[in-house]
Formats: sequence, C-alpha cells, structure tokens
Amino acid sequence: NSGRQGCLLAIVRLCAGAFAIWRKRFHFAMAGFWEPHTSSHDFCEENYKYTPYIAELLNSLTSFPIALAGAWAWARTPQRYRSQTRFILCWLAFITIGLGSAAFHATLRRWAQALDEVPMVLANLVFVFCLSRPSTTVASKLASALSVAGLALVIIYTVFEAYIVFLSLYGLVVIYLCVESGRLAYRQPAYVPKNGEVLKYLWRVAFSMYGAGFAFWVMDHVVCASLKVGHLHIAWHFLACAGTLVFVLNLIALAADAENLDVKVVWPRCSGVPLLPFLELPNDMPEGQNKKVS
Repeated sequence: NSGRQGCLLAIVRLCAGAFAIWRKRFHFAMAGFWEPHTSSHDFCEENYKYTPYIAELLNSLTSFPIALAGAWAWARTPQRYRSQTRFILCWLAFITIGLGSAAFHATLRRWAQALDEVPMVLANLVFVFCLSRPSTTVASKLASALSVAGLALVIIYTVFEAYIVFLSLYGLVVIYLCVESGRLAYRQPAYVPKNGEVLKYLWRVAFSMYGAGFAFWVMDHVVCASLKVGHLHIAWHFLACAGTLVFVLNLIALAADAENLDVKVVWPRCSGVPLLPFLELPNDMPEGQNKKVS
C-alpha cells in the first residue's frame, strides 16, 4: 500500500510540474484567447491565470452547478406543478443563467454577458407572475403586460449596454419580491394553518442565503480593490443559486397552500451535509388527475 501511495504521489507531482511548466510557457507567450474583452464588467479573478482559453476559470466552472441545480429542482418539483408553464420557466431560467454565466466568465464578451444578465432580469418577471397568483381571467393579461415589460427591459439593456442598467432593474425587482413574499408569509394567514410555518421558513432561508451571497458579491468588489483577492464571487454563485431555488420552492408552496394542500419541506443530506431541498405534497398527482380509490 505504501508503495502504491508513493507511486501515486509521484504521478501527481509529475502532472503538477508539467502543468506549471505549460502554464508558465503559454500564459506569458500569448494573450488571452478572448481578448480584447467587450463586456462592460470584469470581475476580480485574475484573467487567464490557469489557461489562455478561459478568462476566469473558477468563476466559469462554479456557474455550471447553477444549471444543474435548476435541472435537479425541476425533476423534484411535485408532479402537480412540474408541467405548469410558470414553474417550467423558473427552472429553465436556472439552466439558462448557469450556462450564460459560464460563458460570460469564460470569455468576458458582451454577447456572453447578455446571456447571463438578461435571463436574470426576465426570470424576476416570471417570479412576479408566480407571486401574484393571478386568477384565470387575469393571468393572460398579466402575462402579456410582463412580456411587454420584459421586451422593453431587453431593448433598454441592449441599447444602453450599461452594467448599472442591469443592476438597477434587477435590484428593484428583487426588493419587491422580498417584501411582497415576506408580506404573504408573515401578514397573510395561510389557507392551511400549518403551512404558515413552512412559508415563513422558506422565506427566511431563501433571503438569508441570498442576502449572504449579496454580501460576498459586495465584498468581492471591495477586497478586489484593496487586497486583490478574487474568489469571493464563487460564494455569490452558490448562495444566490441556493437562495433563489428555495424562493421558487416558496412560490410553489404558496400555490399549493392556495389549493388547500399540505406542504412539506424535505432537506436531504449526504454524510450529514445538507443538499438542496425540495417539496412534498400528499397524494401528489398531475393537475386535473384524481387518484384512484381502491
């Protein structure tokens, strides 16, 4: 066993040495593959530190779990809501944002930045629709109004090409979602009394995670300017993803409560480490189907 471990350690050291030589040779021998960059924002991670073909390798790699989380959460959504368009759009937003963010950090090109930021703004409008829980007669009108607003936001974003426009539009809607969902959780009685604590719990977890992620996002900019430490943005990716995922579960729980369904939060663990949560409903069946009585 000791001989095998020594052989494995030697191989690892050899690979690490070869990688260091390769990085030193090519990193300084050629400019970054995607230069000149056309994005309106460059994050703190050192560009092309590990390879000349990916501008921000760590920020790019940590974007993929966002897409995977969306696909996983979609698969674990209760059957009753899994095929509803509003919630399909919520989870598709995760997948699109994750892939767009990976492309943005990898290239720092304007088109990739749009693939990351535009879906974030549009996803918030989908969240507004879900949170409103409109009646059948109002749903189509609200969907049309939000679609027009989304188109206008995309045009403004494209024309101005300013990062501050994205931050302002995104931030204002996030504040509304936080306040309104908090009001529904804490001020409006649940249709099923015991769902009240579930809704409050999901709201606290969602915005605690998201708020912590935002704090890391701010610190990333502050620390970058002073200490040149460029990896705090990774924490933003994970915490914002998890917080937003729990917020969508909150939206689903609100919909289920309005239909007088009991809601249960399941938080699986792996070796004691909590994974991403999901919801369980009793007698979960696709909407419009009744469970057969034996």
